Amino acid sequence: MIKHIVCWRVDDPNMSQQYCDGAAELLEQMRKEINGLLLLELAVDKSRTDMSSDLVLYSEFASWEALEHYDQHPLHQQFKDYLGPHRTERRVADYEV
Repeated sequence: MIKHIVCWRVDDPNMSQQYCDGAAELLEQMRKEINGLLLLELAVDKSRTDMSSDLVLYSEFASWEALEHYDQHPLHQQFKDYLGPHRTERRVADYEV
């Protein structure tokens, strides 16, 4: 299993919940349509410290190929287009368990 975690800081941390809510329908489409995507969660960080991110995406994939398929999928591109203008920082980690 492949785990893919992305953390963002956004232009207005007070809007984090709205950004998360605004992506909900698109995330649900991805869960249904992207083969090999096992789990997909988007959440708002509640710690609100200087060291924390504002949003985190946690996902699990059946294989590295499934992660690559997700990365190239049009719905993923729509998600990046939606959140991209609001992000000020992005960190990612991919690993196999």
